[in-house]
Amino acid sequence: MHSVLIEMIAAGQTDVGRVRSRNEDSFHLDPARGLAVICDGMGGHAGGDIASRTAVDAVAAVIASHDRTHDGRTPSLAEEDRAAVDAVTTVRSAVVTANRRINTLNRQRGFAEGRGMGTTLVGLWRVPGTGRVVVFHAGDSRLYRLRDGELRLLTRDHSLYQVWLDNGRRGQAPHRNIIVRALGTGEQVEPDIAVHDLQPDDLYLLCSDGLTGIVPEGLIQRILTQQPPPAAEDACARLIDLANGAGGPDNITLILARFVLLPA
Repeated sequence: MHSVLIEMIAAGQTDVGRVRSRNEDSFHLDPARGLAVICDGMGGHAGGDIASRTAVDAVAAVIASHDRTHDGRTPSLAEEDRAAVDAVTTVRSAVVTANRRINTLNRQRGFAEGRGMGTTLVGLWRVPGTGRVVVFHAGDSRLYRLRDGELRLLTRDHSLYQVWLDNGRRGQAPHRNIIVRALGTGEQVEPDIAVHDLQPDDLYLLCSDGLTGIVPEGLIQRILTQQPPPAAEDACARLIDLANGAGGPDNITLILARFVLLPA
């Protein structure tokens, strides 16, 4: 497979939902770079919408400043490995930068450590010139991959509920929306970062919990595997309609990104 001939075709949408008066979600989509980012802000009047937008802008800017053009040739395996290591370093730097900017805003506003605005983060970046992608996240916004009809979750929620699951479900289940890792509320944050190989026709779904907390995974998979495959814009709209039809208690944001081979 000639990895340099893969391109991303994508669409993203956000919706305030049926209950909230303010949309605290933000997203950034740059198909030319193979970059998609969603942030779900927290803090209400403390500025969750500011936190999510600050994070999205910071991550996009850092990655754009480090993105290198490639010469059009197929890289060797060793070159792909080096590029992936560099991309992971860039992503970590981008998240650190975003966290620092939000944390600084919190301190300027007089919030104590752990207080003020914050945001989750989930992102996808194609390693430039390769057939690999970097997946990164902090919080409970998620990224799924649809491959050969199977929808697989590639992230793991940083939530108290997930900790409860990991510990064998002992004791009473905590609320699902209590986050144990996020950007902005502390001086440091460590995102989970992984590198995955691309295959032609891979479809990636990035979303805030306004979708996955409301619409079952089985129904999401059914929408995404319809034949003929729906256009990304249509599938986004359909999933948002399903979340709103189930009450729309939270902001809903999602990106659908498909990687396809360019014609020879």
